[in-house]
Amino acid sequence: MIATRVTILFLCFVGTAAQAKPLISNSEETTGRICVARQAAPARIVEACDAALSDAGLTMSQRVELIVARSDGLLWQDHYPEAVESYRRATEIDANAVEAWNGLGWALWETEGDAAALEAFEISLSIDVTVQGLGGRAATSRRLGLISNEDARALLMAALTIDPDYIWAHREMGWSYLEDRKFVEAKSAFNEALGVEPRDVNAQYGLGRATLSLGEPEAALTIFNEALTDAPRHFSLKVYRIIALRKLDRNAQALRQANRLIQESPERSSGYIERGLSLIALQRRAEAIETYQMADAKLGPNNAILYWYADALSIDGRFEEALDVIDRGLALNGADYSDHLLKSYIALELKDYPLARKAAEASLATGIDDPWAHYYIAITLVHDGSALDGISRFGRAMDAGLPLHRVGAFARELISAGKYVEAAQLRLKY
Repeated sequence: MIATRVTILFLCFVGTAAQAKPLISNSEETTGRICVARQAAPARIVEACDAALSDAGLTMSQRVELIVARSDGLLWQDHYPEAVESYRRATEIDANAVEAWNGLGWALWETEGDAAALEAFEISLSIDVTVQGLGGRAATSRRLGLISNEDARALLMAALTIDPDYIWAHREMGWSYLEDRKFVEAKSAFNEALGVEPRDVNAQYGLGRATLSLGEPEAALTIFNEALTDAPRHFSLKVYRIIALRKLDRNAQALRQANRLIQESPERSSGYIERGLSLIALQRRAEAIETYQMADAKLGPNNAILYWYADALSIDGRFEEALDVIDRGLALNGADYSDHLLKSYIALELKDYPLARKAAEASLATGIDDPWAHYYIAITLVHDGSALDGISRFGRAMDAGLPLHRVGAFARELISAGKYVEAAQLRLKY
């Protein structure tokens, strides 16, 4: 995703710079033109800029323009620390160099993160309003939680009123919609991006994700396969291709792709996770558990591996072991509501109702109002002798989106606790 963003920035700058009249008009004219035109390979751009900058007769504006172009060349080669230093050099010469502040924002995003990048974009916007400044501010602010996704989209729309072909804004709109689980809108935004550049891999990837989330795995698989023809090394595309295959119940093929992913990237967790899930789907639980054990030993403490390891153990009925594994996962940074939720489920299977309730409450405390957390709490209330409170909590679970088929399961919980009348009333209600 990052590499694609940098590529698009390259295309945006080429479009503007190539149309502008070069400032260099002395003995360094040839290298100067190559530098500011930004049409050569990035390494050649940096080389040309360095040569042009050796001219002692440059004006301040000429020097800044060359330095910014040089910095862009470094950025496009993923030489992020050097790009940061180079952009800063331009801002020190001219504190009002908007392009330098924008470039610095993107480079800082790679080296220091959102907060440092946002500061650069804010300075840029205080000087002048540009699509790069608006896009950078929208992206960094929403990732920092300073503005909502909706407010970020308002900034992105503002950028698109200036330049309707600003592909970064279209894509960022798509990712923010995807994060909000607004899959139809996300699909539309990624299609807008592809209308600007039909072979943009980031937009293809996002479109595939949105399509998969809309329950169209066959169409999503086609999108992922087409994108991989242009970006055969794109790791996330490969992962989601496997997910699409599993959604289509093509689990043997998914397993082969997962094995290949592990061979290509043995240091990354996704291949092992997808291999385990494919094996589970093929009813080969022992092999799935062995896969997660191997990944745990090879990669060291990893929250995602431990989650799926615990899940596989629970599917195999090994709940005590599963509880130990999920507790290991919860002790790591990155644990979220789903880890607590799995622990609650495991505790329910062990009939440890106090532990199940505590884990479900911890899941809700993360800020995710998951219906299953309410459902698990409802079960614990029934078995702790508070059937009426349990039924009330079950209603909250249903309101939050619990599947209707859980009515029968909850009725069985009521019956097992001797609440026959309440179980019958529950059936009548739902």
